[in-house]
Amino acid sequence: MDTPTKTDLRAPLKSFKKIPVYVVEEHNEALQFIYSAIGGKKLPLEGTTLVHLDAHPDMLIDRKLKGEDARSGRKLLPLLQIENWIVPAAAAGHISRVVWLRPPWAKQFADGSRMIHVGDHPETGLLRVDSKEPYYLSDALYSQQLINKRKFTLTVAELSEINEEQIKNKIQNLDICEPYVLDIDLDFFSTANPFLNLYDQIKLYDQLEPIFGFNIPQVNDEKIYEEFCKSREQQLVELQELFEYLEENSDLKGYEGPKSELYHKVCDLKDVVKAEADRLGEKPDWWMIFAGGCTRDQGGLPHHISTEQEIEETVNKTLKLFLKNIPKPIMITVARSTDDGYCPPHQINFIQSLVLQIIREVYNTDEPVLHYLNTCD
Repeated sequence: MDTPTKTDLRAPLKSFKKIPVYVVEEHNEALQFIYSAIGGKKLPLEGTTLVHLDAHPDMLIDRKLKGEDARSGRKLLPLLQIENWIVPAAAAGHISRVVWLRPPWAKQFADGSRMIHVGDHPETGLLRVDSKEPYYLSDALYSQQLINKRKFTLTVAELSEINEEQIKNKIQNLDICEPYVLDIDLDFFSTANPFLNLYDQIKLYDQLEPIFGFNIPQVNDEKIYEEFCKSREQQLVELQELFEYLEENSDLKGYEGPKSELYHKVCDLKDVVKAEADRLGEKPDWWMIFAGGCTRDQGGLPHHISTEQEIEETVNKTLKLFLKNIPKPIMITVARSTDDGYCPPHQINFIQSLVLQIIREVYNTDEPVLHYLNTCD
């Protein structure tokens, strides 16, 4: 997208004849359709609200993403992953409010609203936020020193009511205004933590916590928080280097990095994992193990495999009542999130058909664009 003029920012929006629905596999793929709607003047260049039903906030930032890349329009899209696609769009000004509606088992943020500034660290140019929430501290993403700042509001609320009056009260409190994008991840209805299956006989996921864990400062002192983020960044970089070496060499013999306490912890873990992998006759996926370790903050990822009855009730009551009582969205994006294991593969088609059926019942929509069928591996 080109740099806008003041006239562009005030230009009246065009309308879709029917509400478009885009179904993607990986959630970050939804952003390309939002950007297309902005380019087609169906959404404003700035100030859109994202109503985000998901078992995960998806509001991290790639630690190596520069602010200038976040503001580069479509050039940003290939740099994003499922967990970090929303905040860069907020850094570019396109999204000014995120309403994360979570199922009861997802608790990565406390309910309520907070204002967050996102911008560039003045020394590195890397994109950072001024939020001291554990969600951001765990990835060393906090900084009070920001330039090229944008602010956005994050509102978090549990969505589980099945009574229309309760739903209406919730919607009134959320104060969702147009224009907004309705964004639904199907793992909202049934959520798996794919890392729990990594060598579950030796409880590997639990063994990763003391290696990847951290203690959040309990004193509200700016200097202490800055030092914590530097220390946490060093910890994550060292762990990444150790696991990358393991992935390439299957051992830590010859590793030339520091022989720190972390190094010895990973050495001990390597021996345990290698023994279990040998027993199973397979080669460890060290990069997957590293990715699992990075989710061990705040007690790990949510995990709740819903029954069919629970799914039907949530879709046919909670979702339907919610959609009937909020203003109409400009567009709808739906993420399957099953290839990465977050929405159980044996339930995905069942959930998707129910959700798309309810969307058709409530809104005048185009036929869903099943983008995931056209995506090559």
